[in-house]
Amino acid sequence: KDVRKPPSIKLRRTLKGHFGKVYAMNWAGDSDSLLSASQDGKLIVWNAKSNVKTHAISLRSSWVMTCAFEQTKGNLVACGGLDNICSIYDIQDQQNRAKQELSAHDGYLSCCRFVDDKTLLTSSGDSSCIHWDVETGDVLQTFKDHRGDVMSLSLCPTNQNIFVLVVL
Repeated sequence: KDVRKPPSIKLRRTLKGHFGKVYAMNWAGDSDSLLSASQDGKLIVWNAKSNVKTHAISLRSSWVMTCAFEQTKGNLVACGGLDNICSIYDIQDQQNRAKQELSAHDGYLSCCRFVDDKTLLTSSGDSSCIHWDVETGDVLQTFKDHRGDVMSLSLCPTNQNIFVLVVL
């Protein structure tokens, strides 16, 4: 059998604007916008096609490790890290204040992902994963008793009721 070569990867854009290490990025559902989280204490929303910053949010903590873009409406972004809190922002709000702060983890936040425009999943170094109501800040369900830090999570694109975790 002939083995096909993988497509070559080519640099398309370089986004410049952070003054610290970038720890996380996430695409918006429209595939035009990107969210980046940096050690400089900023979340930046980018137009990936034009290299333009569309929003910049100053964070309470610069120890950010993860960020997420809500995939359907595209107005919510979330981030978290060593402060053990997942902060949610509405990028249409000009005040750039957290709309919600989700606090129930006893360890750092390693990953956050919106399930839909109303709920979010977080994973943590406390060996747990939490399903949240974004509006109320209520914990809907806690997945715990993992044998180590839950480092990452990924939602199934065709069934949002299924997700996988990476546990160390």
